[in-house]
Amino acid sequence: MNRRPVFPILALPLAIMACIIPSVAGTPETSPTITTEAPGVTSPIPATPSNAARPPTSPSGLTLDSLRNATYDISEFFGSPRTIKLENGSFSNGSDPAAVDYMSIVMGDLVAYGDLNYDGLSDTAVILAINTGGTGVFTYIASVLNISGTPSNVASIFIDDRPIINSLSISNGEILADIVVHGATDPGCCPGFQTQQGFRLYDSQMVLTHRGSWLSGTQRAIIINSPADLAVVTYPLTVSGSVTVGPFENTLAFKVYTPDNTLVTNGPVMTDSPNPSEPGNFSHTIDLSMAGVYGLVRFEFAELSMKDGSIVTLDSVLVNVH
Repeated sequence: MNRRPVFPILALPLAIMACIIPSVAGTPETSPTITTEAPGVTSPIPATPSNAARPPTSPSGLTLDSLRNATYDISEFFGSPRTIKLENGSFSNGSDPAAVDYMSIVMGDLVAYGDLNYDGLSDTAVILAINTGGTGVFTYIASVLNISGTPSNVASIFIDDRPIINSLSISNGEILADIVVHGATDPGCCPGFQTQQGFRLYDSQMVLTHRGSWLSGTQRAIIINSPADLAVVTYPLTVSGSVTVGPFENTLAFKVYTPDNTLVTNGPVMTDSPNPSEPGNFSHTIDLSMAGVYGLVRFEFAELSMKDGSIVTLDSVLVNVH
């Protein structure tokens, strides 16, 4: 049984909005791992939370109003330290988009709730859209932690220029999003490449932990079936799953990361797809007890492009190794 639900295939809008704010569709879900509120300050995140396997046990304490009036770190966009404070969900510097110092930042409507750092409190993921003049609207997903009831934006990750974000949720500490981004031939106004992406928080960075896509009407995805996210396991450990489309030469790239996101080992893993266009399965057993790799260990499987080495599809599982 798959550990995460398959993302729905949502029809692209009939027309793409011409305004500078990226489209964000839908409303926050209401399952126990998702809610609706949070913003930013900065506090260290423990690399190996001791209570990693338990779900949130207390309310978020963060409100939508606090998120819309919070401080956010936009250093990644500028490449140097910089923060801004939203007022009612927006920030602006100047009114003339042609001015060199013009900037507009808007918080999107989609807000997801769940425990991102495994401390038992409900944290938040929000969408920030940055425009500095012109047509480009650079969209980020921001992780916002609940630090003693105060919202703290500790990390953000760039998604695309004017993407369409159809859904946003948090499950088992992973931010999950259904996003339409620009394909290689898509015009700037109109993204058309449907993806499903997942991210986890490691200290002050967000790491890609899942990527699926639709190419020519065919779903391309890697799905880890066992073990489940946050399962308590021991070595030797076998990770198994499936692919919807066989990779080039039936080969996936395998990596293992420690609780502080350090790469420990990597190598190839074979699938049993009869042909490159057909689904298949994979299984890989590993024992890192001699290397002393314990705690929240991430096992990652990816299909890499033979053209440029970029990630075509990816899935990972975070387990608590004892």
